[in-house]
Amino acid sequence: MQMTCATTFATGAPGRIVVAKDGSGDYSSLQQAIDAVPDNSTTTTIIYLKKGLYNTEKLLVPKSKVKIKLVGESRDSTIISYHLYDCKSPESGNKCPADAWELWHQNADLIRTSATLTILADDFQAENLTVSNTAGPVGQALALTLRGDRCSFRNCRLLGYQDTIYAAADGQRNYFGNCLIVGRTDYIYGGGIVYFQACEIRSFGGGWITAPSTPQQQAYGFVFNECKFTYADGSPRSGDDGKPVAIGRPWHNYPKVAILNSVLPAQIDPKGWPTTWRMDYAATSDSLQLVEYNNSGLGADMSQRAKWAGLRALTAKEARAYTQEKVLNNWKP
Repeated sequence: MQMTCATTFATGAPGRIVVAKDGSGDYSSLQQAIDAVPDNSTTTTIIYLKKGLYNTEKLLVPKSKVKIKLVGESRDSTIISYHLYDCKSPESGNKCPADAWELWHQNADLIRTSATLTILADDFQAENLTVSNTAGPVGQALALTLRGDRCSFRNCRLLGYQDTIYAAADGQRNYFGNCLIVGRTDYIYGGGIVYFQACEIRSFGGGWITAPSTPQQQAYGFVFNECKFTYADGSPRSGDDGKPVAIGRPWHNYPKVAILNSVLPAQIDPKGWPTTWRMDYAATSDSLQLVEYNNSGLGADMSQRAKWAGLRALTAKEARAYTQEKVLNNWKP
């Protein structure tokens, strides 16, 4: 269900900032609104974002800008996008296009990845909007980099092709509820803890949904509960359509991914994890935890899954360790 926030878009209210491209808000620039939030605030600042395409800024939420709640007027019509991507171009910091890199390269935190939106602060919230990287099938082109703790997204669309969401900080907790996440190659990746509740995970063919790099001592990585995994035809890259989709491939460390009570389509690669991807111990180490429980759909058949030591079905008792409360260590988004 999409929500409408238009009736609350009033400028000048304490603790509230309105951003509108047409000049009817407090700011027309989202970055200016973020920068206007008090440093290290003990209360939440709400930034209301009116409908429109906000595609001229590569955005950063600095570490000091805690407790921001970013609320869009319409999930499908309030769109934050940019087009930077990683490339082999030393003269532009291995980022392309060069003219975009030139605009942002003086801020090391901002340019560290190609992400449209980078969040360094804790307790960031987003609702009812889209974050997209429009570079297409050209390499790493992130929509979102997450480095803060307790970051949550509700009723949002996260759109990309390769590396859509980067949970970049080991151990930091993130939550996605009722979101649409689109990609093809390793499009949910990193060492953070991420709980996906009732999300649609939509894949173009031929790729891998996850590329986890969970630290060995970290109990959880990516957890999907009551999600719907779907298949997208019409990929922006020729040759993708019709090819199977892998649940993931291990990036490094000791990956952990759990899929529970979800629907998996027929296009899921029967092996689930068909390649160790330059990480030979992935198949033999029981420190990897690539688990499934009570899933449905043709892709949920585990009889042909890769015979890795850490890849298995959970028991009902084991599945109880994957509640939102336990995974997020009592944080309630």
